[in-house]
Amino acid sequence: MQPEQKTALLYSVGLHVGIVLVLFLSTQQTYITPPKGIAIQAEIMDLDQFMQQAPKPTEQKPKPVVKPPEPKPEPVTKPPEPKPEPVQPKPAPRVEPKPEPKEVVKPTIDTSKRAEKTDRQKRLEELRKKRQEAEAQAQQQPEIKPAETPVEQPVQANPPVGVENGDAQQKRTLLTQYMAAIQSAVTRQWARPSGTPAGLKCQIKVNQIPGGGVIDVSIGRPCNASATVRNSIINAVKKADPLPFSGFEDVFDRRINFNFTYDGD
Repeated sequence: MQPEQKTALLYSVGLHVGIVLVLFLSTQQTYITPPKGIAIQAEIMDLDQFMQQAPKPTEQKPKPVVKPPEPKPEPVTKPPEPKPEPVQPKPAPRVEPKPEPKEVVKPTIDTSKRAEKTDRQKRLEELRKKRQEAEAQAQQQPEIKPAETPVEQPVQANPPVGVENGDAQQKRTLLTQYMAAIQSAVTRQWARPSGTPAGLKCQIKVNQIPGGGVIDVSIGRPCNASATVRNSIINAVKKADPLPFSGFEDVFDRRINFNFTYDGD
C-alpha cells in the first residue's frame, strides 16, 4: 500500500470514531432536580370542554362602502371677444432730398493718338484714290497690238542651244527677286501662331494695283497649314500693304501668286 492511501485511510477511521462519540454523548439522559421550597400547582382540564366554554368571537358586519359624489360638469365659459385695435393714422411720406448731380469727368484725349489716326485715314484715302485712278487708266488704255514682222527680214525660228535672250533672262531674274521681296515683306509682318510646325508651304493669291496696294488676298493650293495659320498669313499680307513696287515695275502684275514658306527657326 502506498503512503498516500495509508494517510487517507487513517483520516477516514478518525472521522468515523469522532461521529460515534458524538452520538453516544447525545443519547445520555440528564435529570434536572427542582429547587427546594417551591410548590407547583397544576389543574388538568378537558380540551373539548374548554373550547366549548370559551366565548365565541362576534362577527363584525362590513361597513357599507360610501360612493364619492359624482363631479358636476363645470360651466363652459366663452372667451371674451377681442376688441378691435384702434386704426393708427398712416405716417406722412418722407420726402427725400434729391441727390446733387455729379460732375461728369470728361476723359482726356491723347492728341498724339488722334493725330496718328488722322494721318492713317489720310493715307488710306490717298491710296484709295490712287487705286481708282489706276483702274480708270487701265480701262482707258487702248489694246497694244503686236508689231507685224516685215516680210523682208528673215525670222530665226530656233535659236542656238545655250543662247538665251538677255532681256528674258534679266526679266526672269527680276521676277524672282520681286517674289522674294514680297515673301520677305509678308514674313516680317507675320505673327506666327504658337505650335506652327516647320515645313509650312502655302500658295498666296493677291490682287493689287500699281503702287503695291492690296485689294484682295486669299489662300490657294497647295497649302498644308491649319485654319488659324492661314488667317495669320492673310493678316500678314494685309499688314504688309503696300507690297514692294519700286524697282519692279517691269515685272509688276495685278494678280500674283507666290509661295509662303516656313522652315522653322
